[in-house]
Amino acid sequence: MVKYPRIMKSGDDMPLEKIIGKGNTAEVYEFGEKDVIKLFYDSIPLEWVKREFDISKLINELGIPAPMSRRMEKINDRNGIVYERIKGKNFTQMLSSKPLLVMKHATLFAKLQALYHTKMADNLPSQKEYLSKNITHTNLLKLEEKKIILEKLRDLPDDNKICHGDYHSDNITFQNGEAKILDWMTCTSGNPAGDVARTLIIMKFSFLPQDMPKATKIFIQLVRNVFVRAYLSSYIKLSNISKVNIEEWMLPIMAARLTEGIPDGEKQFLLKKLRRLL
Repeated sequence: MVKYPRIMKSGDDMPLEKIIGKGNTAEVYEFGEKDVIKLFYDSIPLEWVKREFDISKLINELGIPAPMSRRMEKINDRNGIVYERIKGKNFTQMLSSKPLLVMKHATLFAKLQALYHTKMADNLPSQKEYLSKNITHTNLLKLEEKKIILEKLRDLPDDNKICHGDYHSDNITFQNGEAKILDWMTCTSGNPAGDVARTLIIMKFSFLPQDMPKATKIFIQLVRNVFVRAYLSSYIKLSNISKVNIEEWMLPIMAARLTEGIPDGEKQFLLKKLRRLL
């Protein structure tokens, strides 16, 4: 049995012994029977934690299917957010276990995204400002390349729709047959076409683990390709957004992704595709 660090709840003697998730910004622990706590690393500013909490509360108020945001907590000098605990398979596990239902899953995936794209908010971070900041800070692009991409981004149509900013199959979990969309930290107000472009890039181009058997990789990539085509087709039917609208966002979305904690090989792959588009 794996031993996890014993973390004490501030002002209480309740131990948090089971870690259930770990990412680039935080760890997620069980927190009682019905909740989890997302404990952020010391390097994450309190301002970021507060922003995620405020965004999560807004998502709840808008009726978007997502875990309920309870409150903020501080444990052992680490800032955290207590969320409703969601138990069940995530979308990636569903795709892997039932690949023959890929078309059905793709349609549901598109419907969930189209649903939150109907919601509006003016008090969220700007999608374009968020992307511009990431594009400016990457060291993989030349100054002239950045200038061209930023100009193209500025010319793209604005909007004030809810954009998740990291909508992919790992961020959807099913509890008792009901889907819940997780991890709204990168949520912005902007154009849904950009949000869809981001999803396409993640779902189609994310690198698979290096130690994965070659035959498994080939099969997964085949399923992913079918899924992506079906998802895009379904989303276009559900919205008034065309394929051309989405493709216009691919360049700045790829450029912004170069600052993220993805494998170097994936960054170089995106860089080549990006430069072909340029």
